[in-house]
Amino acid sequence: MIYSNDDPMAILAMEMERTGDYGDCGEDSALKCPICGAYEPEYYYLDDDEECIGCSECVYRSDVLF
Repeated sequence: MIYSNDDPMAILAMEMERTGDYGDCGEDSALKCPICGAYEPEYYYLDDDEECIGCSECVYRSDVLF
């Protein structure tokens, strides 16, 4: 699999290749935003129905409505 340089999974893939994939440190251990895919964001934002609408990486606050 090809990862971008800023993807945290790139280091994990490199270490798995180097060590022969011993141990249990799969991709499921990292929390990931279901909207934008950011790994371990600081906050998740939910709507009134408790559905995730994004995280601190993909949702921002604005004082003006567009």
